[in-house]
Amino acid sequence: MIDYFVNSVYFINMGSAERKEREKAELRRKIITAASEIVSREGHGQLTIRAVAAAIEYSPRTIYLHFEDKDDLLRAIVEAGFERTLEARRATPHDPSLPVEERVRRRLQEHIDAALSDPNFYRAVVEIAVTTRYAPGAAQQAVIAEAREDLRELSSGVHDTAEAVEADMMIVFAGLRGFTRSLLTITDQLTDAQREHLIENFIAYTIAGVRRERAHHT
Repeated sequence: MIDYFVNSVYFINMGSAERKEREKAELRRKIITAASEIVSREGHGQLTIRAVAAAIEYSPRTIYLHFEDKDDLLRAIVEAGFERTLEARRATPHDPSLPVEERVRRRLQEHIDAALSDPNFYRAVVEIAVTTRYAPGAAQQAVIAEAREDLRELSSGVHDTAEAVEADMMIVFAGLRGFTRSLLTITDQLTDAQREHLIENFIAYTIAGVRRERAHHT
């Protein structure tokens, strides 16, 4: 009887702790979502802890229980964006036997699809990522590392320097973000077929551009 009571208390406490962790994680996601909407609408310079608190109807003190300050919250928005990328890739793992062109094509398509599925969040992540000097978080570093390896293989040059690969990556990222942000501004004016045609052409030009650039320098 005593053992039953002890075990019952243990599982009740464990369930309560798990529930509290879920609630904590959910509130953190809620804060990040509200903050990203403010950034998307007004710019990251206009974001304040008080504005986020008002948006979710909590006190500023509650926000500070999850984030040290505004910079910590901005970094969390960016990291959340890259975590979504990794989660999507884990859900549909890539076949390592795929040709590198197909692998890169899928990566680029995933990026654009994610932006189209949540435009406000995408705009916020990109604005913060390109206008601040925050050190990349773990998820961002993982995505960058994958992109670096893809581009190194796509350029197919055993003599390529690290600097050349980094330059390719910078150009591809800049082009991808620019194209995607432009697409978001006109997507409502396009048919599905027109949108897909633009995306397919952009991806094809990007892959071909990296190939040609490397061939030009070899």
